[in-house]
Amino acid sequence: MLEDQLEQWIRNTPELMETAQACLAVRLPDYFIAGGAITQLIWNSLCGESPLHNIKDFDVVYFDTSGAMSETSYSDQIDRFVTHQVPIDVVNQALVHQWYPQKFGQTIPAYTSVEQGIDSWLSAFSIGFRLRENGEMQIYATEGLADAFHKRVKPNPKAMTRESYRKMVAGYCRRWPDISVEPWL
Repeated sequence: MLEDQLEQWIRNTPELMETAQACLAVRLPDYFIAGGAITQLIWNSLCGESPLHNIKDFDVVYFDTSGAMSETSYSDQIDRFVTHQVPIDVVNQALVHQWYPQKFGQTIPAYTSVEQGIDSWLSAFSIGFRLRENGEMQIYATEGLADAFHKRVKPNPKAMTRESYRKMVAGYCRRWPDISVEPWL
């Protein structure tokens, strides 16, 4: 089963596990380590590269409408717990709708959950994991894991423009030339 394979690869990547433990330690609300680092872990593992080859950062997403702590505060706290050198990008999905139009040129509604934010990503990247207090791992992949495991990238017009898609996939193709990219709809 693909989920079992992914969990094994995550558990065998100390930097991901250390980051998840840090998220628990700082009590990051409703978090997932998600997106590119997870997909790229899959791609690297499939082609025999080291797990973190070409990974720019770890996307840590969470959901908190209270605004009790800022993304920067959580990021600083997590950074104090980790010893690895992979940058960590902490984003509150409850606030994405506020800055998204300026960054990506498209207006989106406010998300109502962390999962809704993850669901807006490309299907091969809409994957996340988190640890529970008891050490059990939860993997979230509403679109499943097939696109990631087949190195297939498809557009998601719900939350991106043709231009932003083009820029994203150009970077992926430079780092992983064997991925397949479906054209914009």
